[in-house]
Amino acid sequence: MNPRRKQQKVTLLKKETTESPSGAIRESWVKQEQPISVSLYDQSAQNQLTLGPSGARVKQYDYLGLTPNKTLTADNYRLSDGTKTYRLKGVNNEGRLAQLFLVVLENGE
Repeated sequence: MNPRRKQQKVTLLKKETTESPSGAIRESWVKQEQPISVSLYDQSAQNQLTLGPSGARVKQYDYLGLTPNKTLTADNYRLSDGTKTYRLKGVNNEGRLAQLFLVVLENGE
């Protein structure tokens, strides 16, 4: 598996909290200036029917991403490749490349 073969540029969105003039706190997703390179691998068929601690079937994640960028944290970033938006469910920064566990968002949540 050569990650460079499937590498693509994706838009990085960061969660930022802003305060409106009325004092209400609002979270929004802000597009970052520099795109990042990520290799995406579809894992949805391999982990659809796993058993959780309660015995229920759990869907873990849809895609596995590999990137040299090690500044990403779970739930604070999203990735967008133009057709799909991915939420970072988990990040593993050990090793040469960071592993991103991604879930596809439906309807642009």
